[in-house]
Amino acid sequence: RAHAAPAAPAASRYVVQVGAFAESEKASEVRAKLQLAGVSAFTQNVKTAAGNRVRVRVGPFNSKEEAERAAAKVKAQGLPASLVPM
Repeated sequence: RAHAAPAAPAASRYVVQVGAFAESEKASEVRAKLQLAGVSAFTQNVKTAAGNRVRVRVGPFNSKEEAERAAAKVKAQGLPASLVPM
């Protein structure tokens, strides 16, 4: 898919990364837990030096503030959350 050059500063959008799992079952469990809490999450398959991983992410968000609010909801579920600029 094509990526358009951003007109705004590069870090104008964010996602919240909850984790990157070697086992897709674990990623599905985390995604389901988030959805039960009303947090819409998605998964992304990536190849890393350590092998294939399934990322669980929330977003994207148009501002850092929105992403931080989502990260707080994720952390309230006892899960890690880190902001990733897009």
